Amino acid sequence: MDTTSNGATPVQIGEQLVQLLHAANGCSAQVVARDPGVFGHLRAALLELLRTQGWEPRQAEEAVTAVTLDPNATLQETMRLIQAQVVTLETAQQVRVAACTQLGINPGSQHGPQLLPEWDDPERQWVITWPGVEWTSTFPHGGFNADGIEFPEAALPTGVWVERINDYSVSVNPR
Repeated sequence: MDTTSNGATPVQIGEQLVQLLHAANGCSAQVVARDPGVFGHLRAALLELLRTQGWEPRQAEEAVTAVTLDPNATLQETMRLIQAQVVTLETAQQVRVAACTQLGINPGSQHGPQLLPEWDDPERQWVITWPGVEWTSTFPHGGFNADGIEFPEAALPTGVWVERINDYSVSVNPR
């Protein structure tokens, strides 16, 4: 872990820059609050700090914008959220196919479980839903449903797990 001569880590320096950025952003003197200006220089320093820590320019820009817009955000938590793994559409579709296969439904059919973006975070999570049909009690582990019908275990793609939301929906999540 890198430290400065006073023992501060890059993350600690970044958190201090975020505090200064919030102060400059809220300043009534436009010479301080504008970009370029004090605000712009602080923002540039934070972007450079993230670059020195191996962040891609797009990710660094996203992190700095996020902490700037939320006065309660910390740099460390924002960085963690941005680096969180994401379930791709392709992987979520593989989970839907596994559900269809377990239920004996042709995955190409219009009838059966449907893949939708998660309601709370459409870019990061997916939901597989089949309203009106109670199917989630046996997915993916298999077993007997309420009608006594046995379903085999479904193989999920590597790197994901599902969480039962209710009787007809599961969320697809990264491991």
